[in-house]
Amino acid sequence: MSFTNYLALILNNQLPLIGDITHLSNVTISHVAEGIVEITPRDVSTESSTYIYSCGIHGNETAPIEIVNDLLSDIVAGRIQVHHPLLIIFGHLSAMRKSTRFIQDNLNRMFSDEFSNYPENDIEAPRAKLIQKEITRFFNQYSNHHKVHYDLHTAIRPSVYRRFAVYPYLKPGRNISKRQLQLFSTMGIEAVLFMHKSATTLSFYSSDVHGADAFTLELGKVEKFGENRRDDFSKAEGVLRALISNTKFAFDEKLPVLCQVKKELIRHDENYQFNISDDTANFTEYRRGDVLASDSVETYTVQEDGEMIAFPNGKVKVGQRSGLILSSTKLENL
Repeated sequence: MSFTNYLALILNNQLPLIGDITHLSNVTISHVAEGIVEITPRDVSTESSTYIYSCGIHGNETAPIEIVNDLLSDIVAGRIQVHHPLLIIFGHLSAMRKSTRFIQDNLNRMFSDEFSNYPENDIEAPRAKLIQKEITRFFNQYSNHHKVHYDLHTAIRPSVYRRFAVYPYLKPGRNISKRQLQLFSTMGIEAVLFMHKSATTLSFYSSDVHGADAFTLELGKVEKFGENRRDDFSKAEGVLRALISNTKFAFDEKLPVLCQVKKELIRHDENYQFNISDDTANFTEYRRGDVLASDSVETYTVQEDGEMIAFPNGKVKVGQRSGLILSSTKLENL
């Protein structure tokens, strides 16, 4: 079975059988699970890094899916010589086929075993369990290797910084990677959002459980399949290809804008007043005294000029996050 246009196989529901293997001169390509492909170089040294590139955790975030699909096609065609073990994950297959973000619940809130708290969910919960299992299997094969996981997304709404990264919360004893921050700049990523606590996202799972340099990369805005301006993603795509092939590239040593999460806005009840419009961009700044959200439990008032909002969404379910309040910071303060 050919892996040349894997996205077409997904959309037409014609995926290879589990266990199908293609042997090339320098790599073995294995279909280890639906939507999950493992590439193993013939020679893997102890100094090799291991990479996971995941995309489509939300099914309508199409640009990363197209980028990873083309990368896989070029590996199969021999145009990319892979030198590091690579696991490719196409996340939410059902949502991709329906061109929607999710079917029942947000897949990117179900990792670190959170899927077990969705007993009525028979689509996202089993998928999260499978993806988590395959990540564990893959990283455990290379337990002594440097591990990297880029979870590729595009944002629902516009952003002051069109491309940004989410750096998962690091528990005490782990340090922020300055090299990764510089790699983000090389990818064209303009800002990094540092999370303030543990989460149930995919990137946090790989970071926390497996000690990987794992990140959510928001590379642009949601568009339909075939309508993405691929030139907008060329820097990120170039770095992703160079890393797995040991291709030299111009390394940008400057840092993106750094932002620290100060507060998580939560919708506590149905009578939720969310004073942020649907077209508000990520990283929009507010003035001290602005009231952003209120319900019977809490009212959030901006504490200082320049506080920003990220991922605002007042239509979330009760108990879920409706936004993050950010403030700019410096690396030495993190």
